[in-house]
Amino acid sequence: MEKELLQECKEKLLTEKKKILERYLEKEETQQRIEEESKEPRDWEDIGQLTYTEELLDNLSHMEVNLLKEIDLALKKIDAGTYGICENCGTEIPMARLKAIPWTRYCARCAEEVEKETGTYMSSYGFEPLLTENIEIEREDLGEA
Repeated sequence: MEKELLQECKEKLLTEKKKILERYLEKEETQQRIEEESKEPRDWEDIGQLTYTEELLDNLSHMEVNLLKEIDLALKKIDAGTYGICENCGTEIPMARLKAIPWTRYCARCAEEVEKETGTYMSSYGFEPLLTENIEIEREDLGEA
């Protein structure tokens, strides 16, 4: 892999890591504020909203922790000289994929297989793009001039 492209991927990984860590600090501040507010909840609706917000923040942090692990692994692979090689089939991952998902460990074909095995695969069949050319819009506020 070209040194320039490798450096570009490394910079993307470090930028994403920085963003996640900044969001984590904001999350910590938000949870601290929620804890202070929950000491004296006003009614059941307030309690429900606080609980929902805490659960949402916990779920986000879990996903971000996993992403941080993937980013750290990718950075280690860059240092080891193994970055950009599919962990499943051993082929070189296309640069377009690495630019889009710099922490990926698999080529697109193998990623789909792994997703099917782990139950995280989302097929794209049945999706039809919205064609706007046949949409008619009727508005009463627009008269003919």
